[in-house]
Amino acid sequence: MVDSLSKKYVIDFERWTGGEMEYTGEAIGFTYNGKWYSLLYTRAGMYRGNHVHKVEQTSILMDGKAKYVFKDKGRNSEYPLTKGKPLHVPPGVPHILLPETDILTVEWWEGPFDAEEYDFPEYMDGVRRRLEAAKKADK
Repeated sequence: MVDSLSKKYVIDFERWTGGEMEYTGEAIGFTYNGKWYSLLYTRAGMYRGNHVHKVEQTSILMDGKAKYVFKDKGRNSEYPLTKGKPLHVPPGVPHILLPETDILTVEWWEGPFDAEEYDFPEYMDGVRRRLEAAKKADK
C-alpha cells in the first residue's frame, strides 16, 4: 500500500497577479481532474468575468454582496448572489460579476479555464474609470 503513495503534488496552485488584477483583488486557482477551481477575493466596484466560455461555471458567494449579469438574447438579466447558494453560469452565456462590497467567492468550471472576452460597456466604463483612479493614486 505504501508503494502507491507519492510525494508528487496533486494540486498546483496558481496565483493571478499583475496589471489590473492587483486592483481588482486576489485569486488562486488550480486544475483538478480536468476542472478549473478558484478562490477569488474581489474588491467592491471592480469585476470578474466580462467573458464567455464553452463550459458551465458554478459560483458560490462566501462573503459580501454581489450580482451576476448575463447577456441573454441581447438583454441583460441580473442575478443577485445569496451567500452559500450556487449560481450556475450556462456555457455560451456572456456574464460579468459585479461586487457591491468586497466579496469572497469560490467557483469551478466543468473544464479548463478557457474564456473569450465579452465587453459589457454599460458596466465596464465605470470599472475602467475606477481602475485608472486607483492606478493614479498609487503613483
